Amino acid sequence: MRAVLALDGFDSKKHSGVIAEFRRKYLKTEILPRELSPIIRDLVDVRQGSDYDDFYLISRDEVAQQLVKAEEFVSIVEQYLTTVYAKSAP
Repeated sequence: MRAVLALDGFDSKKHSGVIAEFRRKYLKTEILPRELSPIIRDLVDVRQGSDYDDFYLISRDEVAQQLVKAEEFVSIVEQYLTTVYAKSAP
């Protein structure tokens, strides 16, 4: 998300600011697919749980599901950045 927002000169000190701006600028406008929003939500939930809950547990199956979601997110964003870069190249 930060890589995409960096193209616009945007950064935030908080993860929530990056996520909010990414959703506003890229998902609500459908520059990127809105289907990324629940992927972001799920990945953030796992991250926050594991960072802030001392007894946070996640099953191997849940880890596998999150990995698939993360790979999908990265693939879509990578494709977008490649397209943007190709358009800006001389």
